Amino acid sequence: MYKILIIEDEAPARKKLKRFLDKTGHSYKIVAELETVSDAKLLLSQTQDFDIIFSDIELRDGNIFELYNEVSLNCPIIFATAYNAFLMSAFEANGIEYLLKPYSFERFSNAWDKFIRLKANSNQNYNELIGTISHLLKSNKENNIGYKEQFAIKSNKETYFLKVEDIVCFQADGGIIFAFDQLNKRHIMPYATLKEIEAFLDPKKFFRINRSENIQRKFIDKIERYNKNTISVYLNSQRKTVKTSQNKTSDFNAWLGI
Repeated sequence: MYKILIIEDEAPARKKLKRFLDKTGHSYKIVAELETVSDAKLLLSQTQDFDIIFSDIELRDGNIFELYNEVSLNCPIIFATAYNAFLMSAFEANGIEYLLKPYSFERFSNAWDKFIRLKANSNQNYNELIGTISHLLKSNKENNIGYKEQFAIKSNKETYFLKVEDIVCFQADGGIIFAFDQLNKRHIMPYATLKEIEAFLDPKKFFRINRSENIQRKFIDKIERYNKNTISVYLNSQRKTVKTSQNKTSDFNAWLGI
């Protein structure tokens, strides 16, 4: 039985991962499901009795590499993330695969099979990991097909196309992702999480200001202090107002260059 640690802050992503694990047919036990860097740090300081870690990268309280740069791990990690910018950091942190969300069962199965091979024959670990470098770089190149210029939005009667340049912000609400355009019209996006959408957005133009909202830079009219650690952001001729979360305010100011 394989002992598994899951570090992932999105419930749909955890559900999908467990569904794919069931499909492998292998016996496994999930030791813990963690949603924050701080919880992971606490657990890994107490035990590392895992065979494999499935890890997201950007969590609600920070970047997981804050932890992996401090802790020496003795098991491999399969990363699953919506961002393709952390490829080499993942390899340096015991990573054996890098699944770019939304990933298919075929991609997951290939990653799982690699773990099984490494577990079964430790003498081949070195060659496997060396081969991982070229594989990950090739995979990253293939997946980095550029940022989307438009999204296809399907309704019961039609499919229409929403241009990214016209999107003021994205908002997660009740398990549904909405995009708001310049007329403040709301569009239901065909994605389960903001992280999936962010893989297709230019991070120079879009920024996640809190857990549920991602805004486009060019629609920012003004900002003002809301309280000590939070900023109010006025968008699209002040038709919409959003607020940064406390842990995003500093990064948001840096992104704006102020």
